[in-house]
Amino acid sequence: MLLLIDVNHGALQLAEEYLNLGYDVDVWDIYQKTRKSESFYNKYNELKEKFRNINLFYDKPNFEKYDKIMAPIHCPIDIDFIPFTDAVSEILKEKYNNIHKKIINVTGVKGKTTTTTLINHILKEDYTTYLHNSNFGSIAPPTILSILNKLDIDKYDFFIFETSLGLIRCKYGVITNVLENYKIAKGLRDALTAKFSSLKNAEIAFINKNDIINYNINVNHNRLNIIDTNKVKILSKYPLKFKYMNETFKFNKKIFGLHFIENSLFAIEICKNLLNIEEIKGRLESFVIKNRMYVEEINNKVLVKNINPGLDLKSIYYAIRDFLTIFEGDIYIGGNFGIVCEEIDIKKLVEVLKNFNCNYIFVGEIGKELNKYLNGKYIDKFDENKIKNNSLIILREKII
Repeated sequence: MLLLIDVNHGALQLAEEYLNLGYDVDVWDIYQKTRKSESFYNKYNELKEKFRNINLFYDKPNFEKYDKIMAPIHCPIDIDFIPFTDAVSEILKEKYNNIHKKIINVTGVKGKTTTTTLINHILKEDYTTYLHNSNFGSIAPPTILSILNKLDIDKYDFFIFETSLGLIRCKYGVITNVLENYKIAKGLRDALTAKFSSLKNAEIAFINKNDIINYNINVNHNRLNIIDTNKVKILSKYPLKFKYMNETFKFNKKIFGLHFIENSLFAIEICKNLLNIEEIKGRLESFVIKNRMYVEEINNKVLVKNINPGLDLKSIYYAIRDFLTIFEGDIYIGGNFGIVCEEIDIKKLVEVLKNFNCNYIFVGEIGKELNKYLNGKYIDKFDENKIKNNSLIILREKII
């Protein structure tokens, strides 16, 4: 008997896979999502109609009755369990044999979406690729199983996946960074351990040297690649141009922000196994990613868009710093609450914003709260056609 925990992060998707393999499955809906969400409720009822050997409940079960217990790595339970990343890896091997050799998987705290988008952009002219990242929906590891079930996998050379809770079994696995080693699972574990414990699932692994230095960790992996941003020489901040390993790389004028360099190093190191360096340079220069420090010209003014549901304090700090260094102008900041699981800390954000002497224009629910602590103008909704100066727009919103 298997116990799967946390409907919100893919327990029902995993349940369906194990039911198809003949297992008896219990699901602990720890956050009662089937009571709150019609889609989760309907999904469980579909499974219940199709399979008799599934049960779902809301109260804490007796763990000793189960042969295996599976949960997301951040689940607040103090027992031995199999993380969803490992469970997904196990199913991939059983269903698809060596499909992992076609998978490029990126996890980390920041830069996951940009890195996966960039890898896909570099490879797609020479390979048939499939990209799934947070721009397209859930990045919980079990989502990968649902995606593959709908595809003719033989048509694709590579599947490029962003995941939130660590790495699944893959050919190339990236941990972009662990900028903050925050506590998870109600303090039982931390982000660093959660991410790096999944590194074993990557055949060829890529990690950030800054994480090794900052956390003084030893990483054991047979095929480990360490990305060192100190090997970069910045030639121009805008348009972004840099030298790395005796090669010169540049982005076009639609791209803004020094963080793109770190993201691109992972993409370069993976893709140089599959393309020559001149091809990679050309693809890098043609790369565009909407809403992630994306530059437009409106009414002869520069508008830099940073619209991202997962914006955190450090990314906001760097965005404002980089913008004011190059362009100066107005800072529109805000967005809405309830976009992602982890809400932004308003008081900490206020302290970040106090670092800059600039003109703030606050937007939406978050902006309304910020305006209680900081001087600035408040608007309910941002209209890019009404900007009066060079502007940076930072919104914590879903990307449509």
